[in-house]
Amino acid sequence: MKKKWILATILGMIVLIILCIGGKKYMDKKAVEKSYQDGIELIQNYVTDYLVKNYEGIEKIEWQGVGVEWRSSDVFGSSMLGNYVDSDVKVFVSADKFFTVDFTLAEKAEYNNELKKYVLEDSMNPANIDSTIKTGLENAVGKFKIGDQLDKADSEKMKKGSKGSPNAQVIYNLDIHELNY
Repeated sequence: MKKKWILATILGMIVLIILCIGGKKYMDKKAVEKSYQDGIELIQNYVTDYLVKNYEGIEKIEWQGVGVEWRSSDVFGSSMLGNYVDSDVKVFVSADKFFTVDFTLAEKAEYNNELKKYVLEDSMNPANIDSTIKTGLENAVGKFKIGDQLDKADSEKMKKGSKGSPNAQVIYNLDIHELNY
């Protein structure tokens, strides 16, 4: 009887240790995901605010979530700084005509160890956003991106202007999804 009790106690302790290790890995991944969401949220808010205030002809801005290419180690788990993280945005110039622009976390925000959160870099500025939008429009007209549906007349609907697009519908999305290539 005593042997069974000792064996059950040892087995219980082993199961508890395995659950603790698995729980820690799970919580570490959730903490990394939350950090990514915080960084992408900064980008989504900043870019959306800039577009709505400075570009005319936008019907809708629809963010596509937080794409993560996990570059995890079986030994060390997920790596916050080694993963590729992005968020695509569809900018609609009519109900069904849009172009897609991609913003990556690594290029637009950096992790501040003192603050323990992401902060926007100097590269997230109006000139760079204008350049990114211009390139997105050009690529959509040239059909470089799959799914974008603009012709030259559609792309000319959206232009930089002081009126902005105050009535543009905005859809934010911070859902994590794994990037597949």
